[in-house]
Amino acid sequence: MKENSNLKESEIIRTLYSPENVQTDDCYFDAQEGRIYTTDTICEGTHFRIDWSGPSEIARKLVEVNVSDIAAAGGVPTKAFFNFGLSPFCSRKEWLLPFAASLRDRLSSYGISLCGGDTYRSSSLNLTLTLVGTATFPWKRSGGNKGEFLYLSGSVGLSRLGYKILKQSVVIPESESVRSAALERHLSPTARLGLASELRKKFRISACMDLTDGLLQDLPKLAASSGVGLRIDLGTIPLPKNVSPFLRLEEALGSGEELELLFLSPDLLPNTLDEIPITKIGEAVDPDAGVVFLDAEIERNFSDLGFEHF
Repeated sequence: MKENSNLKESEIIRTLYSPENVQTDDCYFDAQEGRIYTTDTICEGTHFRIDWSGPSEIARKLVEVNVSDIAAAGGVPTKAFFNFGLSPFCSRKEWLLPFAASLRDRLSSYGISLCGGDTYRSSSLNLTLTLVGTATFPWKRSGGNKGEFLYLSGSVGLSRLGYKILKQSVVIPESESVRSAALERHLSPTARLGLASELRKKFRISACMDLTDGLLQDLPKLAASSGVGLRIDLGTIPLPKNVSPFLRLEEALGSGEELELLFLSPDLLPNTLDEIPITKIGEAVDPDAGVVFLDAEIERNFSDLGFEHF
């Protein structure tokens, strides 16, 4: 049987760098300038569908996924550069004007100035936003230590549920609040910039990342970067109310683009901060342990890791 020669996303990234200079964080910090940089692309068919999302929702999502990277580094975004690959359908005034208005409004809400970029014709819609921000001592994924507590903001699962609703594999009555919450989380999630600011002011955060590929994929990234193992108590994983009839635990653990903060700290944190729930879901342990999910002290393994880019 012929082996699959396709590389995973993390393997592709590693081919681009020399072995001693592999970048594992979503942001780059220039210590001399005190500036932090991130860039993210969302494209039609991979990150959104124009039959599901309107122009305003797509613009909002573009801004939020980038701001989320800055939030996970403990920084403050200030400037943006935008590359706009326009398809024939999205070049129409009826589509373009609502997109532009939403982009301006969302950037303005964070105090971000649009400073430049590029536009080009494309067969499908491709959007790339680069943010520049400030940070004194940014958080990285690599700062965690054995014995620290593992925390998660908010809850997980709504984005995956929103996807299932749109795919019509699950039907939830219009009257159910969980339906609207799931659709909103999937189509236009919100970065936790305010929460990150409160965490920086009041607590010691040793390692942090935003939840974009789901716990099952992102926890190993955090563990590998910090050189620790992670022991996860499945009973503590915060799930939204009323989702259990429509969403399996495995699906919630693989739910991506939640934009929640996943972080390690030596401090005991309150259950709520900046009106956002904070849950201790585990702890950092010896690196030889790897990432272990425990259900009443019994280890569980999962096969559905959620969406993978490659």
